[in-house]
Amino acid sequence: MTKYLTTLCLIAGGVMPLIVDISPSHLLNPSWEPHARLHEVWRLSTNTLIFSLGIYLLWIKKREVLSAIMSLCILAGFVIAEMLIPLYGGDTVSQGIVEPEILHIPIGVFMFYSAFIIQIFTLSLLRYTQAKLKDL
Repeated sequence: MTKYLTTLCLIAGGVMPLIVDISPSHLLNPSWEPHARLHEVWRLSTNTLIFSLGIYLLWIKKREVLSAIMSLCILAGFVIAEMLIPLYGGDTVSQGIVEPEILHIPIGVFMFYSAFIIQIFTLSLLRYTQAKLKDL
């Protein structure tokens, strides 16, 4: 079960942003500075490369804990960026974009925080399972 949860979390951080962010609301937004676009492509490609390596380590090399930590790094990056919004004047939703909400939370924010919590739970479960196996 933990492999599937980590896979889901890796997809949330490494694939879903490609689908959502290569759009007029983000990367292709004509009001974005060219330098901001560079940073967006950098972030998307970095997250996709981490996702790819995480999937390889998880399913081919059977390095489940390392893969879960890599997934957590992608997701924690979003959580940190969202928490620091007051310091840099960001926003969770582009101006003029109506994003669906779950429990009055923009769906993107809800999805990233949910994946972050699931990945922490999964990593904790992996650590607990490994500790139990050592005791046997």
